[in-house]
Amino acid sequence: MSEFKISRGQGKCSVTGRSFSDGERYFIALSADAENEGVFTRVEISAEAWERQSPGAFIAFWPAEFSSKPKPALMDPDLLWEIFHRARQPEQEVRFTPEEMQRFAYVAALGLMRLKKLKLRGTHRKGKVEWSIFETPGKGKDKQTYEIPTPKLDPDDIAGIEEKLGELA
Repeated sequence: MSEFKISRGQGKCSVTGRSFSDGERYFIALSADAENEGVFTRVEISAEAWERQSPGAFIAFWPAEFSSKPKPALMDPDLLWEIFHRARQPEQEVRFTPEEMQRFAYVAALGLMRLKKLKLRGTHRKGKVEWSIFETPGKGKDKQTYEIPTPKLDPDDIAGIEEKLGELA
């Protein structure tokens, strides 16, 4: 099994090469490596260069805001997005069970909601499983929807999962 890994940002636009300034909004996107199955490349694209990108060029993308100041792990949207996307692919993780990975994805989604990077659009049932539907802010091609199984968690469960999130990153 290969490990799903997203590299840290470089602080500059992958298209123009221009460094981001504090507070600047940009997009982080993942593309599949054509030569290596299960390998993904992270790119950071300024808002103005994003408009020129093809809608199907990336398997995942999300908006971000650049800051040169370090963030606590659970308040770092880049880290939460990494955990969220990795946790949605439990077959690639050997340290945790698929159930733990679903819980990680859900708690990461809650953290992204707190940071206003995701919105809860609703829930629905498939058999005995309740699913939460999350959506990124934005319009048109900038909006993505994710469905995640909703685990039954109490506050102590959430606190325990938050402690383990750093191990996944």
